[in-house]
Amino acid sequence: MKKINILCICMMLMMTLTPLVACGEVVNDLEKKDFKFDVRPLFLFQHLNPLWQIYFKHLDIVSFSIYEDSDNPGFLYVKMNIRDFEYSERLSVYAIYWTYECTCYYAVTSTHTGGEALSIKAGYFDVSGTAHCTPINGDINEEDSTLTWIVPKDIIGNPEVGDELTEIHANTFLILQKDCGTKFPIYLAKDIARPLIKAGYTYTAQY
Repeated sequence: MKKINILCICMMLMMTLTPLVACGEVVNDLEKKDFKFDVRPLFLFQHLNPLWQIYFKHLDIVSFSIYEDSDNPGFLYVKMNIRDFEYSERLSVYAIYWTYECTCYYAVTSTHTGGEALSIKAGYFDVSGTAHCTPINGDINEEDSTLTWIVPKDIIGNPEVGDELTEIHANTFLILQKDCGTKFPIYLAKDIARPLIKAGYTYTAQY
């Protein structure tokens, strides 16, 4: 009799908890963390010297996220948190990439000359690898070391409810030249946030 009572109690608990677990799986944002102190200098063998991390803290990705707002369903919101953001004299690029319907899209912010030059854009790469971009609204919060982008969905393929954005990952770059359109940029350092095995993360459109 005791065994039957215990079995009934377990079944009741399972029936009670199952809806709660199901609700917990409904997520309307993707947030991923990255290792700190992992910016890689790209000159000589300096990536072997951990002291260089002191100079690249404004490139060090802590986390990034993609989410939506039910009050503004026509936009995709993208956010990146940096270990210690500061404006650099060199060209600094902060970007988040994703693939939708076989096209690679991105949201990017670039700065140089101590913040005198600032560009916030979103766009895509065509089959030849050429970037096409549109200025969008966004922000840099120096106090919180965060960058945000407000991306209109009509410039990123108009993803609909249930559509998946795949191969999501984030990058930062420090480039010698200040001209974003330079033909042969010289990369001084970079950081990348993505899974160690898979090509990237996945986000499912909610609105």
